[in-house]
Amino acid sequence: MALTGLMWYGFLVGHLAGNLTLLSGDSGAAFDEYAGFLESIPQFIIPTELILLLALALHVYCAVSLSREAAAARPIGYRQLRSVGGRSVASRSMIWSGLLILVFLGVHIFTFKYGDRIDGSLFRLVQETFGHAIWAGFYLIVMVALGLHLWHALRSAFQTLGLSARPTLRRLSIAFCTIIAGGFALIPATMFLGG
Repeated sequence: MALTGLMWYGFLVGHLAGNLTLLSGDSGAAFDEYAGFLESIPQFIIPTELILLLALALHVYCAVSLSREAAAARPIGYRQLRSVGGRSVASRSMIWSGLLILVFLGVHIFTFKYGDRIDGSLFRLVQETFGHAIWAGFYLIVMVALGLHLWHALRSAFQTLGLSARPTLRRLSIAFCTIIAGGFALIPATMFLGG
């Protein structure tokens, strides 16, 4: 689970870097050039997409397996649902944030990868989409869920790798998820507000 999650972390960093060109203030020229470049190298993009899809399927499979193992280990529920050991909102909501992110991925890919571009411009499609309050609001809600999911995920990955006791890494997980989720949230917020 940690390895597939870290693969997606790497993808998110690259995806965010490319998508921030949406805010470059050049009427979408940089973003459309970036999108055109990616489309011009299908020999790289298609295998990458397949690897990410496989990693996602494996990640979901691991999540379901771990949930079943946890339920089997304690077939009788707790009398009190009080948190012991400092469980966070992020750790308690992993299943729900994961499901929301999974739905979001389908919507996001359908909307932007297979959506009808406006005058051939992906930038204009993104701009038009985020000009609607419902779309911008949906993306912002999902980015909050993504931030929580990434925060717990990175902390858990550090724990899996035997590095969880280091305070610097705990702070790094918070900073990293804030930068990624905040960076993605900045795009619909800015475009909705007309920036």
